[in-house]
Amino acid sequence: MPSLRELGLGVIAIANRKGGVGKTASAISIGAGLAKIGQRVLLVDGDPQANMSLFFAESGIGRSDFSNLLNDLAAGKKVSPESYTRKRVRRGLDLLAAGDPKLRFRFPEEGLKALIKPLFDFFTSVRTKYNWVIIDTSPSHGPLERLLLSASEALVVPLEFQRFSVAGLETLVSDAAEFSREQGRNIRLHALLFTKAENNLSRVDAYREVFSAFRVPVFEICRSEYIPRGLERSRTIWESAPRSYAARDYGRIIEKAFLE
Repeated sequence: MPSLRELGLGVIAIANRKGGVGKTASAISIGAGLAKIGQRVLLVDGDPQANMSLFFAESGIGRSDFSNLLNDLAAGKKVSPESYTRKRVRRGLDLLAAGDPKLRFRFPEEGLKALIKPLFDFFTSVRTKYNWVIIDTSPSHGPLERLLLSASEALVVPLEFQRFSVAGLETLVSDAAEFSREQGRNIRLHALLFTKAENNLSRVDAYREVFSAFRVPVFEICRSEYIPRGLERSRTIWESAPRSYAARDYGRIIEKAFLE
């Protein structure tokens, strides 16, 4: 498969409508892994729960956060990334933190829909400073999630080997096609990441066959205690267990899906 770099796509949403599938862990692991090898990365916490911001100890309402950015875009103000991002949360890694936990209620649906192009333009403009913009989305299906997916260029979808994941992925595929038509550009469903993968289980093999029908490259992240343990201690997989199988698996995703 062509990599995101080969395709010229750098605004990537980590998306799934289901919670607990490893979206935030994957966004942090991929972003930090890219930064570790010299790529410049902006992480965007688009989830009002602010788990990514909490991980980097950058939560709380302030001047430099995502909700302020949306407010200023809605007001038609000229925006500069320096006004909203927290610098060097890790080497090579900046953060656009979540701010307002009630963000999804601050804007009417049409108001968020009107922000799709301004937000997409903002993300593409910061690509002069960053190789990658990685967006952590929330496990919901509403105007805020439509905004984030529509303002991205490609989707990476963490999943679990479960029956409910099939229906959820079908919905996401349909939504991506709908958003692509609305925006007049392709929003690419680029890769599936099966988190908490287990080997030697017949049901896993059956699900692998089912998901192969989507014709999207599939990657697997082995089940690992290092990931939740690291999240609790605000340590990335590269800091807590760089030689683990989970780090190996995320490294393969970065190499194959992003950079190759």
